[in-house]
Amino acid sequence: MKKEMSSQALSEEIEHFLMEHKDAALGTCMNQKPRVSPVQYFLGADLELFILSAGGDKFKAIKENPNVCLLVNTEFITHRKIKGVQIFGTATTSIENYDLFDEAMQFYPDPNMMNFNREDLKVIKIIPEEIVYLNAIEDGDRTKQILSDNQVSLKEDNLMLH
Repeated sequence: MKKEMSSQALSEEIEHFLMEHKDAALGTCMNQKPRVSPVQYFLGADLELFILSAGGDKFKAIKENPNVCLLVNTEFITHRKIKGVQIFGTATTSIENYDLFDEAMQFYPDPNMMNFNREDLKVIKIIPEEIVYLNAIEDGDRTKQILSDNQVSLKEDNLMLH
């Protein structure tokens, strides 16, 4: 079992991991059916995330149900060795809040994007409520560190390490 990190140390570890990656899977639910969309994201303030997209059903799904899950992970080394973050939160879009585009552009890493036609691009903002962090790359220990309300808890994996 891994030692529980402080909330600050865990937040920093999550932020560092998220900054190393840009591809993710966005889980939404529409008409009582779960769906997953491949997306690219970037970080805002306080571990908030932004996704730029041309559109799609994910926007309809968020309007119907703003509860989302974003998964960012490494590739599996073995069935036990992987590193990743699941972010459970509430999403809003620039369809409902046009100001999100300006907010997102404050954090977007490519300044040339500022000239992009806003009519062709939409924004999703995810405000995290719970973040699950797993780093089982080195030893296969799949104990998860969960950050919620600035508090950390552990969830041990009860599977045997054979």
